[in-house]
Amino acid sequence: MTFRLIYIYVFKLKIYIMEKHMYELTKHEELILLAILKLKENAYIITLRRHIKDITGTSINYGSMCNTLSALIRKGYLRSRESDPEPRQGGRRKVLYSLTPEGRRALKKAYEIQKLAWDGLEKTIMECD
Repeated sequence: MTFRLIYIYVFKLKIYIMEKHMYELTKHEELILLAILKLKENAYIITLRRHIKDITGTSINYGSMCNTLSALIRKGYLRSRESDPEPRQGGRRKVLYSLTPEGRRALKKAYEIQKLAWDGLEKTIMECD
């Protein structure tokens, strides 16, 4: 094989691997994306942490939350923007998060996987008390 053919093969293999794993989300990523979807225009780090704590009963470490948000932005699932400053003197700007179309597709895929995984088990899981 020539170098050019090897390069094309490796490039196509990388694209295939990226496409195959593109929509896989960790539970942590899924919770954050769902919280952003639910909070809409009020999705900033404090409200996200509070919302996830209300749902799960556990608090997410601030650093872990920032790292996950950055990773989701790099993956193209989120975008961030700064809000206008708060109307009081010295008011700070908030970093607001919103889903991209890719982020919505990733959540849809996660939902479909969960739905298939749980199919037929609703009665069984309710009997576990």
